[in-house]
Amino acid sequence: MPRSRDQAARRKLLLDAAVRVINDQGPARMQMKDVADMAGMATGSVYYYYDNVDEILRHVRAMAFDRYYTARVNAVSGLSDAREKLRTMVDMGLPRPHDQPLSLALYQVMVTKARDTDHASMITDLCGEQRRLYQEILDEGTAAGVFSPVLPTASIAQNLISLEDGYGLGLSTANHDYDYEQARRLVLEAAAQWTRCPALLGGG
Repeated sequence: MPRSRDQAARRKLLLDAAVRVINDQGPARMQMKDVADMAGMATGSVYYYYDNVDEILRHVRAMAFDRYYTARVNAVSGLSDAREKLRTMVDMGLPRPHDQPLSLALYQVMVTKARDTDHASMITDLCGEQRRLYQEILDEGTAAGVFSPVLPTASIAQNLISLEDGYGLGLSTANHDYDYEQARRLVLEAAAQWTRCPALLGGG
């Protein structure tokens, strides 16, 4: 067990280093040596955990999937009120300062790997799962009588994801027109209008 924990910690160290390298010089120029230098490890040690740069980039994308989908599933699974679930989705869908390096790295990888079918499939899966989760919550709130959607719930779900992506890009690239709290409020205002549920704005 200790060895397994050590290996997991080394992998996390390398992926965090890869995120910093991506944000410093872009994913297209990243080499295994860059990741090793950033992590303070020998280049040969990086190859023990990852075969090549593409594998590292796949794992960076997987980190983003865990952060923006799996973590949200876990967070809302313990809630019973659809309004609180929707607020939690918005809260976690926008990158806070400590999330922004990973988000910025993901945006850069998305551009660099735009024509890569494996990457496209993973991003499509991430967006699709987030949309499905939003729609389930919207349908649940509609059935409970707390939401009265003005659009199909699938459309609202897609619009909310698009708002998250747009504001998330701005937050991750240091757009000073708004901060996390302002972006959160704007997304919740849209959600409140689309669901006719002003109570969404009362969640802090």
